[in-house]
Amino acid sequence: MLLKIVLLSLICGLTSAEKFRYDGYALYKIIPHNEHHVQFLKDLEYNDKELDFWKSPTRVGEYVSVVAPSEKKADLRKTLEQMNIHNEVMLDSIQEAIDAQVHSRKKRSSRVIRDPVMHFEGYHTLEDINKWFQHLAEQYSNIVTLVSAGISHEGRNITGIKIARNSNRPAFFLEAGQIGADWLSPTVVCYIVDQLIRGDDPETLAASQDYEWHIFPSVNPDGFEFSDNSIRLWNKNRRPQRGNQIGVDLTRNWNSQWGVRGGSFSPAEASFIGIGPFSEPETRGLSRYIESIGHNLAAVLSFRGFGQRLIIPFAHTTEPLDNYNEMIIIGRRAMGSLAVKHDTHYLVGNSATVHDGATGVLVDWAKYRFRPPVAATFLLRDNGGWGHILPVAQVLPSCEETYDAVIAIIREAKFINVL
Repeated sequence: MLLKIVLLSLICGLTSAEKFRYDGYALYKIIPHNEHHVQFLKDLEYNDKELDFWKSPTRVGEYVSVVAPSEKKADLRKTLEQMNIHNEVMLDSIQEAIDAQVHSRKKRSSRVIRDPVMHFEGYHTLEDINKWFQHLAEQYSNIVTLVSAGISHEGRNITGIKIARNSNRPAFFLEAGQIGADWLSPTVVCYIVDQLIRGDDPETLAASQDYEWHIFPSVNPDGFEFSDNSIRLWNKNRRPQRGNQIGVDLTRNWNSQWGVRGGSFSPAEASFIGIGPFSEPETRGLSRYIESIGHNLAAVLSFRGFGQRLIIPFAHTTEPLDNYNEMIIIGRRAMGSLAVKHDTHYLVGNSATVHDGATGVLVDWAKYRFRPPVAATFLLRDNGGWGHILPVAQVLPSCEETYDAVIAIIREAKFINVL
C-alpha cells in the first residue's frame, strides 16, 4: 500500500518535518462489470501492496479508486485491459492536485488573519478554524460557547462550538474530521456553523432556535495537522502502536459491533481499528461529550469523505432496525433537496447495502446507546474517484448542498413526526 511506501520513506530518512511528495503517483477510477471483475480486484488489493486502494472493490458497477506509483502504471493498465475492466486516469500526478489544495489553504489563512469572517471557496487549516471559533464566541457571546471533547494524543484540544439561542432545546450533535486526510468535512461543518449563526432565512433561523447545536469540525486534530505538514494522505490518528507503527482509524474505533466487519487488526494498515473500542483518546473524549448530552439528543450527524452516500444505522446488518424505514424516507427526501442546487446525487441506505459494511462507527454507537430519532453519516463528495484530493472548485458547492440537506432532514423529520 501507498501508506507502507510512505512509512518506509520515513524510516529511510524522511523526517516528520518534511513533506512526502506524490510526484509520479497516478489516480485511477476502475469499474468492475461482473462478479469475476470484483473478485479479481479484491485479490489485487490483497496481493499487490504497491497499489493503494482508496476505495475498495465491493460490488458490480461500484467504482474502485486506486493509486499507483510511476513504476506500476503501465503494468496496472495492461492488466486491467487484459481483463477487459473499464478504467480511466483521474489524475496523472496526484501532487498537482495536492499543491492546489495547499495553495487554497495558504490564501485563506492570510484572509482569516485580516478578516475573522470565514470564507468557503477552499480548504481551511486547524489554526484557521480555531481562531474563527474564538472570534465567534467573542462576537456572538449570547448564543455561542466554545466547548471541548478532551485532548488528543499529541496534546491538541478537540474544540467544538455550542450554538443555543434558547434554553432547554433538543440537541443536534455534528462531527467531522475523523480521517486526517479529509479536509472537506471540517470545512463543510464550518459552513453549517456559519449559516446557523449568521444565516437569516426562515428555515435557518428556525433550526437555530428550535435546537441547540454541538458541532466539532476536527475530532482528529493530530492526523489533520500531520496531513498538512508531512503526509497529505494520512488517515489515522498519531498514537504509537505495537511494532513501531502509528495510528488508529478512528472511524472504526467505536463500541458498536467493533471488529465484526471492515477494517484491519494490523497496526501497519491505514484501516487499523485499534486494540479495542475506544482505545484512543480522541474517541474516548468525544464519546464522553456525547454522553453528557445523551439524554437530550435529537440527532447525531457524522460527516466524512467520500462516496456521496447517506448511511443509516446499522452497518452489521441489512435488517431495518429501529426507525430505519422512517430514516430512509427522510434521507431520500433530504438527498433530493441536496441535489437541487448542484445536481449532486447521493445513495441512501445502511452501510451493508450501499457502502462497505464496516462496523465500529460513531453513528451506530450513538444510535444504539441513546436512540436519537435522527442518526446518519454523510459521505461527502465525490463519486468519481477524486477521494481526499477533491478539487478546490468543488468545496463551496459541497458546503452549500450539504447544508441544504441538513435543513431538509429537519423539515422532513418534522413532517413525518420523527422530530
